Amino acid sequence: MKRAKVRKFRVKRNLDYMKPAKFQDHLTLAELSARVDKDPRWIRRLEDAGRIPVPRRVPMGKLEIRLWSPAQAEEIEQIISTHKVGRPSAT
Repeated sequence: MKRAKVRKFRVKRNLDYMKPAKFQDHLTLAELSARVDKDPRWIRRLEDAGRIPVPRRVPMGKLEIRLWSPAQAEEIEQIISTHKVGRPSAT
């Protein structure tokens, strides 16, 4: 039986160079996932489902990076800390 790989989602480098000057205190997806210790894909799913605050999207060349404010990051931490294991009830 194969075992699933366990991945840690820690920021290995400083990502401040990606942020515009007025958004230096905001968190990128990688920084947020490290802060809440969740997979970035899980955070994207929660965002798509409307369960966490929508980040500001800042253009960076052809890409757009997600930037959450410090207040949004605290709110996301609180939301994720109240998640329970399993599926929601059918009521």
